[in-house]
Amino acid sequence: MAFYFRPDDVPELQGLTRWEQRVLLRGTFVKERLISTVVLLLIVLASVEFLVNPLVHQFVPGVSNSSLPYMAILLVWLFLLIWLRDTVMMNLLRNKIGARRAQLAAAAPVSDAANE
Repeated sequence: MAFYFRPDDVPELQGLTRWEQRVLLRGTFVKERLISTVVLLLIVLASVEFLVNPLVHQFVPGVSNSSLPYMAILLVWLFLLIWLRDTVMMNLLRNKIGARRAQLAAAAPVSDAANE
């Protein structure tokens, strides 16, 4: 199975606008997103304690005393992990995304006929 880094490249998300992709990826699978957020929180806490802080103290020892650069480092690390989590979840949920799109496509003509 191919691994995709951008939602535009995922075959199950082809033909959707950016907003529709975002809603489908972030708003549909709440249980999976909640579990992945808890795992992300644990990874962030552990990686800051055991990876980021030792590297910061080894390469730039004075930066942890200055709060703004240290905060910037932590925010960049957090955003990198969030992007990685979203990329992994997008690839893991491809089958569910395809099934959900098929379900939405099947329901679309019924709702269009009801609006006329």
